[in-house]
Amino acid sequence: MISSGAIRRRSSPLWIVCALALAGCATTPEAPASGSGDDQGSTAPQVAWVVDVDQRHPMSPPGTSQPGIFGNRVVIGGRDRRVHVYDLHGNELRRIALEAPCESEALVMNQHLAVLGDVNGTLYGIDPQAGRILWRKRLSSLLLGHPVRLDDDFLIQTASNEIYRFSSTGEKSWSFAGPAGGLMMHQGPSPRVSGDAVYAVLTNGDVVSLQADSGDLVWRLQLLLDTSAVVLSEMKTPVADPVLAGNTLIVSFYQGDVIALSAKDGQQLWRRHISLKSTPLVEGDRLVATTSGGAVLALDVRSGETLWQQKLSTGELVGPVLSEGELFAADDRGHVYALRPDGRRSGKLDLPGRLDRAPVAVVGGILIRNHLGGLYLIR
Repeated sequence: MISSGAIRRRSSPLWIVCALALAGCATTPEAPASGSGDDQGSTAPQVAWVVDVDQRHPMSPPGTSQPGIFGNRVVIGGRDRRVHVYDLHGNELRRIALEAPCESEALVMNQHLAVLGDVNGTLYGIDPQAGRILWRKRLSSLLLGHPVRLDDDFLIQTASNEIYRFSSTGEKSWSFAGPAGGLMMHQGPSPRVSGDAVYAVLTNGDVVSLQADSGDLVWRLQLLLDTSAVVLSEMKTPVADPVLAGNTLIVSFYQGDVIALSAKDGQQLWRRHISLKSTPLVEGDRLVATTSGGAVLALDVRSGETLWQQKLSTGELVGPVLSEGELFAADDRGHVYALRPDGRRSGKLDLPGRLDRAPVAVVGGILIRNHLGGLYLIR
């Protein structure tokens, strides 16, 4: 765990990972474990393939990067200082050398441009088809979230609360500097774009609305009165991206609250003490979220009232994502859950290591990576 004022959490006790691919070739496990309980009459999720992204050595830092998807191509940076390009069968097509390990998510703009950052604060534009770096830019601090597309440009948010708009050629259009300070985890929030507005939640607790064309501030609201933490269990920090449901902007804080605001002026509409570790899913007038307390729940966007809630895990959950009409979530105990629309569990799969990043939906399934370097395709 890191902060703008600099705490890093040590990795959890070492797990032994089995059946990871060597030399970029995917492997297919013979019999992944599945749960029972309320899963009767359903098909448990299965591992289609797994690859070793990070080439991680024992006791080295955990892998936290996320894949970007374009068509049938997967682009992901690793702790081995490489960008890996796979197809959806798990075959490695390219490796591109970086200056430092990568902990960000990749944004694939098109087949000839992917954007991601390394831990030294360098931002890269990469051609995943040709396997080469197109451009690189030095940032004030590292990118922990993901680049966000804005027309033919993209936005990034850094660990030091700066937001940039870049062109596809790496030229800066504008920047916004928020107050320094606040705590941040291995992952951080990224901006949300809606029409001509950009919304972002900063590590010091500020929520801002900016003009997309200029970066000018429209409104600002402070939601964390105290960002100090004596122990990690008291830390409140934004991890999930803000989301929009119509004209309602919803922001959340890990070990803090979920807060609904008017997207127009920042007026608070409701507030609930619910801790989220990943970005919730908006489905019409409801918000579906997984909590760091191990529950999946649905909230009414207009009132914040709980529509339903199911306890899934004793660990911290991430997700959910929607794939092929089914919800998927995961936890830091290595469990992947398939869920019905009402949150009831329809299947469970056990993987080695921690699952701290939300699954990513792809055609026919989900991609999920563990902290040991594995990237799995689950069907």
